[in-house]
Amino acid sequence: MHGPRALLSAQTAFGTDQPLGLVADHHRLTKIIADSLENAESRQDKRFLGRGETQREDLAAHLAWWPAVTLSDDTNGLIPLSALRTTLVEAVIGGLAEDAGRARKNNRTIVSLGDIRGDIVKLLDWYILREPERTPALFGEICLTARLRLGLDPRDVGALLRRSLRLDSELDGDTVDALLDLALPPSANRTVD
Repeated sequence: MHGPRALLSAQTAFGTDQPLGLVADHHRLTKIIADSLENAESRQDKRFLGRGETQREDLAAHLAWWPAVTLSDDTNGLIPLSALRTTLVEAVIGGLAEDAGRARKNNRTIVSLGDIRGDIVKLLDWYILREPERTPALFGEICLTARLRLGLDPRDVGALLRRSLRLDSELDGDTVDALLDLALPPSANRTVD
């Protein structure tokens, strides 16, 4: 395993490396199920009486695994990931188009790019953390579309992605930088002086 997938992976309760988002979903669902099992025990439900906390958490982890996988399975999952990707590209390009239109309206040759909206960054995070191996294609499509539709320099778009993710991503700044160094197309990556 290498690239964005290696950078954005964690070990599951079962000892396998999976995308961070899948592991987070699994932990969240495990907690929900474990709490439900604990509530059932506290109501004196005979089926669950006698289970210790470790047994309850192990059972919850097993019960939560496939629902967590289903959240980020592109073939028949609960979230249509290819549609989400298209929506993300269009949302970012829409913001860039507003910036480009404002520059044209004010007769400026240089387009000042505003930050990507926080809600869009949150969805970018969600997608990236569940589909890290598809992150280069996502960022490449954003940069290419911005170049073709709006005439924007890929380096400027790459800098905007970096700045916006550093500002609003759940990922820490070093991880964002490492991810973008791996995932941005060469034409959009920052140059080292």
